[in-house]
Amino acid sequence: MLDRRGWSRAVRLLSWIGVFAAMLCTSRAASAYPWMIRHQYQGCVPCHADPSGAGLLTEYGRAMGENIMRSRYGVPAPDEPSKVGRFLFGVPTPDWLLLGGSVRNGVQISKSGSNPFDAPRVLQMEADLKAQLTFSRFRAYGSLGYMHEGAQLTQLTQRAGDNLVSREHWLGVDLDEDRTMLLRAGRIPIPFGIRNDEHDLLVRSTGTTRTNINESQQHGVALNYNGSVVRAELMALLGNYQLNEAFRERGYAGYLEVLVAQSMAVGASSMVTYAKNDLVSQAPSTIRQVHGAFARLCPTEPLVLMIEADALISTSGQSTVATAGTRGGFVGLVQADVEPTQGLHLIATGEMRSNSGLAGASTDYSFAGGAAALWFFAPHADLRFDFVAASSAGSAVSIYMLPQLHLFL
Repeated sequence: MLDRRGWSRAVRLLSWIGVFAAMLCTSRAASAYPWMIRHQYQGCVPCHADPSGAGLLTEYGRAMGENIMRSRYGVPAPDEPSKVGRFLFGVPTPDWLLLGGSVRNGVQISKSGSNPFDAPRVLQMEADLKAQLTFSRFRAYGSLGYMHEGAQLTQLTQRAGDNLVSREHWLGVDLDEDRTMLLRAGRIPIPFGIRNDEHDLLVRSTGTTRTNINESQQHGVALNYNGSVVRAELMALLGNYQLNEAFRERGYAGYLEVLVAQSMAVGASSMVTYAKNDLVSQAPSTIRQVHGAFARLCPTEPLVLMIEADALISTSGQSTVATAGTRGGFVGLVQADVEPTQGLHLIATGEMRSNSGLAGASTDYSFAGGAAALWFFAPHADLRFDFVAASSAGSAVSIYMLPQLHLFL
């Protein structure tokens, strides 16, 4: 019989085997790519099952991924959708069933200040299966995955490592025949700001807006609207029920985005929550507010610019002098995505965060700059390489490099 360490090694080996197996039998990436506005897709419907983006792709979304997202190497896209875009490289599924999955692994190389680089760290980042059932206007959506370590906010099991996770699971109903309005309840990505798939951005991080799609979903009820000019979502947050009761946040979150030109969309976001104890600061009776604006624009077809700015306000109770009072802050993002040739993206990102602390305290500033190359090099697969440098007041500049391989069912 294998001991716990043996099982852990076996599962990690299977995860890597899954990567190479998936290369032979997978479909387009099911991620959030806000730069799709360059192709006149300002919204996320009809390509995604989630109307605000990310997660499972519809059959139409799979076809678009094959035709306009990956490198074609001089071979034109087919006039009709090919089997490449189907689940498992051609396995047919009924109209009422969407299936998918993803495996993402990477190697992180990092250093801080003048210290030498740390030993490379192999990361098993995602290994999830996803499905949606649709009957008339009713939908049921869910994901189930495995994580060797981390992703505590998504865990279904509570072991020290090797846990089952579920990032999303919800029931929904389309309120109209055109499916422009969806009402759903369950564990749902928080509707706020630009839905990036880069979960380590400052504007998406646990220390700021807490809205990344890797683990920051919340349980609640959401109403989504997707029109030709306006798209919006409002969610009543009931807390993360995969988290201890004391740290669950209740409140609301929502966004409104308007297409002001064929290649330009602007929007605003707002979120207010209350928790008995704050997940990050541990401060009691915390009210957290995040309000901001964002924009996506394509001034010329190879280039897409994405901008987001959010104000951060946190007010905690009077239980202790150290944690009581109001803190303020700001976080901002500017990102440029250039696609010099189909399938290859060169990405530059700049971010700034300020934390003012309690009344009378000095303001700390953090900065991050990154360069990335993302290449959809084959059907159902992409490679990405990130280089990021970050600094904050009183600490040395840290850098990390992260090559990763991302493949999908």
